[in-house]
This record gives sequence, structure tokens and C-alpha cells, in this order.
Amino acid sequence: MKARKSKDIQRVLQKQGFESFTEKDHHQLHYLVVDGKKQAVLTYLGKAPLSTDLMDTLAGQLQLSEEKMAESFFSGRLNPEKYLGMLSEKEMIG
Repeated sequence: MKARKSKDIQRVLQKQGFESFTEKDHHQLHYLVVDGKKQAVLTYLGKAPLSTDLMDTLAGQLQLSEEKMAESFFSGRLNPEKYLGMLSEKEMIG
């Protein structure tokens, strides 16, 4: 998976229904929020660009096990409803 800028990832997370909560000055916690409820899907992001290894870790945290789906998610092409449906099938959201 290719490296990406943190601000681009944050934009995609927001589009997919994640909300950010500042933990420290240099990191933000991002929770998926569905119908006003925080879900068990979350990740931390700093301000530095994410390497390919960190992108793989991030994909795992977001339950994106298929590389094709992860690339669609991170490029902003994945429909939020499809992402939520996939998480529902995996029983990650409720």
C-alpha cells in the first residue's frame, strides 16, 4: 500500500463517519461514530506522513483486510454505506 499524507487520511476518515478527539498536541484519536454512538473501530494519527508499513497497520485497525478495499477507502472512492455494511457483516459495529 502506498504512503499517504496524514491530512489526506484524516479527510477520508471524516468522510467515512469518523470523528476526531484530540489526545495530545501531536496525535488525534479517530473513532467511527454511527447514529451518535462511538464504535469499536478507531485509530490514532499524528501529523507526519504515513509510511507503507503504517498504512498497512492503519488498514488493519480499520478492518480493511482486502488491499483493494483499503486502497478504495484511502483514496476516497469507497462508499461509506458499503464500509459500514462490511463492518456490520464482521459484527464490528452495533
